[in-house]
Amino acid sequence: MKQLALPKRSKGVVLLQAMVLMILLFLIAVASFNMGRQNTIIAGNMQNKAEVLTAANQAVEKVISSTNFIDNPSAALPSNTISYDVNGDGTNDVTVKLAPKPCVKKSQVIKNSELDVDNSNDLACAMGSGQNLGVEGATTGNSLCANTIWEVVAEAQETATGAKVAVTTGVGVRVSTDNATNTANMCP
Repeated sequence: MKQLALPKRSKGVVLLQAMVLMILLFLIAVASFNMGRQNTIIAGNMQNKAEVLTAANQAVEKVISSTNFIDNPSAALPSNTISYDVNGDGTNDVTVKLAPKPCVKKSQVIKNSELDVDNSNDLACAMGSGQNLGVEGATTGNSLCANTIWEVVAEAQETATGAKVAVTTGVGVRVSTDNATNTANMCP
């Protein structure tokens, strides 16, 4: 058998080219792995934030679905915190607290002349009063009710990842003028 003679300069060049190509392929594989891993981390972070946001919104819904926050804003939730198990493993993952307590952002007393006495809600607000013209402290024409806008702020935090979110919600509620003008219920 006859051996093929290679020029002296070409010996080992193919091996060097193959090594360079292998290194380039390895670097491309590592880069694509890292990009995929980063996308997975980003998606996980977005899911954690969405879970925390949902828990905060659930707490706000729980607060405004009851009138307890009107009568006693400091006790809108038991101990002003509530915890949720978002992944179903039996451990509370997200803790939501109301901070600050729900408060009246805006209040406007309803005038008796604006009430519809055929509406049972308005009838409860109507205040009968005679005319005391020229008498100091005479009636103002105000009813027993006021339209208020309450601010409810819920701060939620996940214990495992530390994901944190604050949700601020405004809710319009008709309340008694006593609750509407109570300085303890007013926002700072």
